[in-house]
Amino acid sequence: MARRSARFAEKAAKSSPVKILDTPVKKKTTIKEYFKVPDPYVSIEKLDIESPQKKVFVKKELKREVEPFLDDSNESDDSEDSNYQDGISNTRKPNSKENKDQNRQTNTALSEYEKQIQQNIEERKKMFQELVGAAKNDFMNVISTESKEKKKAVQRGLKRKVEESIEVPPLRMSLRSRNPLKEEIISMKDEDERKPKAPKGGPFTLADAYLDQESIEDSKFIEEMIPLLEKEGELEKLPADQQDFLKLMKSFSIREEGIAKVTKARIYSMAWHPSNSKLLIAACDRDGNIGFWDVDKHEDKHQGVRAFKVHKQPVNCVTFDKFNPMRLLTTSYDGYVRCLDMHTNVFDEVYSIQRTKDTWTAYHAQKDPSTLIVSQSNGDVAVIDVRTRPGKAENIIHCFEMSARTVSLHPQDNNLFMTCNRYGELGIFDVRYTSKNEDELADSVISFPKAPKGVHGAFYSPITGQYALITCTDDTLKLYDVQKGRAEVECIKSISHNNFTGRWLTPFKAVWHPQRDDVFIVGSMEHPRRVELYGAPTGTLLHNFSGDFLGSVTSINAFHPTVPIFAGGNSSGRVHIFRS
Repeated sequence: MARRSARFAEKAAKSSPVKILDTPVKKKTTIKEYFKVPDPYVSIEKLDIESPQKKVFVKKELKREVEPFLDDSNESDDSEDSNYQDGISNTRKPNSKENKDQNRQTNTALSEYEKQIQQNIEERKKMFQELVGAAKNDFMNVISTESKEKKKAVQRGLKRKVEESIEVPPLRMSLRSRNPLKEEIISMKDEDERKPKAPKGGPFTLADAYLDQESIEDSKFIEEMIPLLEKEGELEKLPADQQDFLKLMKSFSIREEGIAKVTKARIYSMAWHPSNSKLLIAACDRDGNIGFWDVDKHEDKHQGVRAFKVHKQPVNCVTFDKFNPMRLLTTSYDGYVRCLDMHTNVFDEVYSIQRTKDTWTAYHAQKDPSTLIVSQSNGDVAVIDVRTRPGKAENIIHCFEMSARTVSLHPQDNNLFMTCNRYGELGIFDVRYTSKNEDELADSVISFPKAPKGVHGAFYSPITGQYALITCTDDTLKLYDVQKGRAEVECIKSISHNNFTGRWLTPFKAVWHPQRDDVFIVGSMEHPRRVELYGAPTGTLLHNFSGDFLGSVTSINAFHPTVPIFAGGNSSGRVHIFRS
């Protein structure tokens, strides 16, 4: 019982509300004694338009229930909370004068900062507008180029025939039910006979070789041009100084009416008629076709273009007779050299050889009115008298073992000619050379160092013949000094040039201007498409001929001999005219 009474007295003493002063009570510490805790209810407003500063407002503190501590501790906590709340409330009262003055001070203090930010924003806006404007201009340029490309699609000259009929496979029929096919075979033979075929040899008229058999009368359009071609107009003197000539070249441009499809297939050679009264160009392709284009004849249904089937293989060389401009000479890989007389519209055979796998005619040059020099694929160069019967050569000069490509005569000494082959061999030979042994190689008058790869073309400068222009397949254009009296030539300039045209493009041949020794042109593989004009003997690039209507590689280029104009032919049969 004594123990129970003692426990009850102790429990009663603990539960009694009377303070016991003798026993010290340990004061409970709170986190508020060390840190002033802000109100947890905080709202963050959005960024104002005028200033980027974020305004943080603290709501009024809600009434909080205090935990039941001893009286002293509750009093101390309440005093601390009241002091903290008074400090916050003084800054939050929106109606107090002190708060308004403080807000004005902060606004005036931030105004300069806001101005600086606003200035930065305006500068960025301007920069953005400039970028957007540049992008817009680029976009408009792309649109304009697309529209210009659409203009390129305008077909001038020869038209492509689109077959609208759909081929239906024949029904399978037994031999008993089949009808005799004699009539069908006869009709097929008639259709094949209507297509023009290149004659094997002998003379033939242009009407027989005209490609458009629906209107044979159009083949007489050359007869209508003869009076203008024979008319001697006033020659336009070209500038003698290279810089003045360059200014004239920089004025050249290409227009929509300066493009026409002249041949059916890839162009291999081109030549201008020397008349300055009528602009007539002849272009030849890989299928043996020859296309004539009267450049300024726009009202014609084919824009002045007519094409003829003359050879069976590519026509690698075409020239107008230097002594009779009304005659046209062509040399083809089919083994024939032909001559067109414009007065009679008759193509006659000048020279021919038996076409084999390794033997064909390649190029020609005209020594005098009755003598031609023809290069052949077997390495021979034939000297031909056009007055004799076709097929007979007056002299054969065995220059190389294989592949004599181009041939060029010296302008001041027509007994000297230069030729090259696909194995990098070049040489200058004499027409008068004779040898009893046909297998013996001819001795060259002037020797060249062998090129690392093949050579596509080698041509004398047209006035003095001092320089030789070589187009090599090792991606170089070379200029040699070939003055008389030298046993070996000197390479004065080697120009790096991309000559890799591949199998689908005609190989490049750099050619001289007919009246200048200091200027030559060549096609280019660079983008945008262009024709390059170089100066000699320095080999500097003087100018790039380009334009909105030039979108292809012009492998074959030719200057007009008397008029400031030149043409470039591509591998789809189109001719591009550049003129001022």
